[in-house]
Order: sequence, then C-alpha cells, then structure tokens
Amino acid sequence: MKLNKIIFMGTPNFAVPTLQKLNQTNYKPKLVITQPDRPKGRKRKLQPPPVKIAAEKLQIPCLQPQDVNDPEILKQIAQFEPEIIVTAAYGGFLKKKIRKIAKFGCINLHPSLLPKYRGAAPINFTLFNGDKATGNTIFKIVAKMDAGPILFQSKYKILPEDNYTVLQEKLAAKGADDVLKTLQLIEKDEIELTPQADSEATYTQKITKEDLQLDWNKPAVQIHNKVRGLAEKPGVKTKFRGKPIKIIETFVTDADSNKKPGTVVQVIKKQGIEVTTADKNIILKRVQPAGKKIMSAFAYSLGLQPKPGEKFGHGA
Repeated sequence: MKLNKIIFMGTPNFAVPTLQKLNQTNYKPKLVITQPDRPKGRKRKLQPPPVKIAAEKLQIPCLQPQDVNDPEILKQIAQFEPEIIVTAAYGGFLKKKIRKIAKFGCINLHPSLLPKYRGAAPINFTLFNGDKATGNTIFKIVAKMDAGPILFQSKYKILPEDNYTVLQEKLAAKGADDVLKTLQLIEKDEIELTPQADSEATYTQKITKEDLQLDWNKPAVQIHNKVRGLAEKPGVKTKFRGKPIKIIETFVTDADSNKKPGTVVQVIKKQGIEVTTADKNIILKRVQPAGKKIMSAFAYSLGLQPKPGEKFGHGA
C-alpha cells in the first residue's frame, strides 16, 4: 500500500519531532491539523501551539479547527484523499467519520507500553510509579480511548536521572523513528494488528492543581518519584517561610526521619538541603523559588540560611 498522501495531527512539543521526521522523508504530510491558538501567560496573549509553528516553518498547510469532527472540516480533509492520518498528542476525540476518511484509518503515537497507562498523562504516571522501563506504542485509533490494536511497540530503559522533561524529549525523539518504521511496514504490507488486552489496562488522568502540591507526610521514595514525574515543568509546589517554591530534583538518603515531616535537618555543602519525610530523609538538590530560575538548593540556601528545625510545607 503506497502512502503518498498523509495528514498529520498533533499539538504540543511532543508531536513536533514526528512532524519534522516525516517532512524529511517520502511521507511528508500534505496537511497538518492542530488545536486553535490558546491564551497563555499572565497577559493571556494568544499563543500558537508548537506544531503550528513547526508546520509554518516547514511550509505545510495547517488547519486549526475548534472541532475537527465538524462536517465542513471533514470536507476539507476529504479533499486531500489521505491514505493515512498520523496523530501524536492531538488533544481531541476523533469520531467515526474522520477515522474512515483515510484508506488505512488513523494511527496514534502514545508514550507508554499499552495497554498500560492509557489516557492523558502516561509519562507522568510512569515516573510517579517508579517504573524502570517505558516505551512508545503506535496503534490504530478506535472509538474507545487508547484501546485500538497495536501496530508497533518499542521499549526503553528509564534512567535514574530521567525526569518528566527529559523522558518526554527522549520518547518524542524515539517516537518519530517509531512512526517512520510503522509507515514503512504498512507500505510493505508487513504490519500485524495485535489486539490489546483490556483486562490489563491501566488509566491516567489529567494532572490537576492538587497533584502539584507536595505532601511531606508521604514516604521519601513516593515524594522523589512525584518530583521526577512533574519536573522540570510544571513542578511540585511547597512553601518555605510562607513563600512558594518548586522542588525540581531530590535524592533519597538512608537516614531515618525522626522529626515531623518537612523539617529541615541540615544544609549539606554543595549537595543541598536535607529534609524529613514520613520515613527517610530526602535531599533537595534543585529548586525554583517563585519568579526565579531553577537553581541548586545549596545556592538557594546561601541566601536564606535555613536552620535545622524550620519547616517546608503549606502549613509552615
């Protein structure tokens, strides 16, 4: 099956490497579809999504419908007579009519080893749970969320230093290669559709404001994994001396905590700030005070001089 007419759908930074990779091959998309510009920042100024910016640089036509399933939008898509629609973090539900426009249908790049971590935040939850491995899955889109048959899957080791920002970039870059391999297999008619085991499925939900709050009453490893799962953006929030601060990087020690969780134990030169949790002490290695850039926790301590017995936390 020849794939000369491809439509690409995606929105955030995660989708950009795939678009760029396809543009360098015979699979250059004829059309890009992304979400509308959204207000961002304190001034709520409209900002284009990363995929739109990339499409414009690559001189690929771009649509930004409020509803991609709108009949008028479907007519525009149908005019391109696509053989396949490739999606990556598009951010909208594709109804049956759009899934049927392309000859092969719609395929999606998802950054988890499906059926594990279906839903909106697979990379975050992979790190929250302290998994040692993850990967990308490319599957055919069906009505049920992330439940379609698998076309291609690749597995990657998670390194101890990987956080959300780093792991997302790695999976995005590797995902671009995975999509390319999948399209090549489809063209050669060497693809196999493997049904997902719904009984083994796990689900993730969108990250909420509540998820961003650090609870010092949790065990150290759980706090450490939460920090990894949200760093560097949006970051886990706590307070020190009543002022907000994000915790960007931590290290779990072997020392048992013998004071109330969130209590400063000591400042360790060139390492960071040692703080108690529900079980083991944890060292804050990198932080981001409100309105400032990410810095080492030791550099942060030089200005504030935190003393043993002081507390981190929203009640502090």
